[in-house]
Amino acid sequence: MAFRTLDRSCVLLGIAVFLTGCGGGASDAPKTVPAKGVVTYKGQPVPKLSVGFTPIAEGKLASGATDAAGKFALTTNKPGDGAMVGTYKVAVSFVPDEIPEMPGFPGSEKKVESPIPVKYADAATSGLTFTVDKDAAKNDFKIELTD
Repeated sequence: MAFRTLDRSCVLLGIAVFLTGCGGGASDAPKTVPAKGVVTYKGQPVPKLSVGFTPIAEGKLASGATDAAGKFALTTNKPGDGAMVGTYKVAVSFVPDEIPEMPGFPGSEKKVESPIPVKYADAATSGLTFTVDKDAAKNDFKIELTD
């Protein structure tokens, strides 16, 4: 039986848990600062995007997902806690509600089109870099995507 839809929140949570790994508990969790933002493409907010902040030096990945208004809140240790202070390369990718079937199965030729250019899905090619400041008031990021 092929699953055609998947709750993207579960997918993002699973990725965050996988990337976070095992630790010694809350006392070992890195200190974070609230960080949020909005993603627009051609001036319009974009929903269903995964936003990943990958630290340039040391630290942990912070991620979030955009809502219908293109807004996201970053998570490092627990939902909405923000990111560690530092500079990050940023990737933004589309997370469709419908997952195409596996190759060799009916419907596998069906492609789900991303509403944003694919170059943004990789932090190495996105050209996006942001710095999370210790002052949370400075951590409201405007990610404006273009062609």
